[in-house]
Parts: sequence; structure tokens; C-alpha cells
Amino acid sequence: YRGGSGFDSLQLINGRAIEVFHLNDYPASIPSEEIMDKDRIYPGDGDAPIKKVIQSLQAMGGPKVLSLELFNRSYWEQDAMKVAKTGLKKMKEVVKEALKE
Repeated sequence: YRGGSGFDSLQLINGRAIEVFHLNDYPASIPSEEIMDKDRIYPGDGDAPIKKVIQSLQAMGGPKVLSLELFNRSYWEQDAMKVAKTGLKKMKEVVKEALKE
């Protein structure tokens, strides 16, 4: 997203080429050319087309590991276990929602 390529390009990748996928969201209020790592937020809390991304990952085949990747300093100030549990819960929710369609 930050690099300017669209999420549609995921459909062009062989499923075996992606084993681990870093999952996070981003706020709609920041233009893509200005977004930084520190702006990452929990999956489902922002404007990223996460459902579409997850559906594309599933369609390409092969097992995938989703890795929550957040560099948001406001999360660093919170209890690490709480942030991890919240992140896992939100990841499960967006995956479940994406795969039920």
C-alpha cells in the first residue's frame, strides 16, 4: 500500500510465494504517500480492504501464516499481553468475516 501498488496485484502472485503475511490496518485520515509504520493500527479498525486481501490470500492457495505487525507507539505504552490479545482477537474477527463471504 505504502509503495503505491494496489492490493489487486496479490492475485498475480503464485500462492507458494507467500508463506507469511504481515497484517495490520491503517487510518483513512492519512494519505497513502504520508502513512508511516507508526500509523499502523489493529486489523479492522481502519480503512484497508482487509477482507479482500484475506480472500485473495485464500484464493491463491497454500497455507499462510498471518503475523500481526504494529509499530504504533500508543500500543507500546499499553500492557503487552493486552495488546497481543486484542490484536489476535481482531485478526480472528476479520479473517472469520472475510471467509464467510
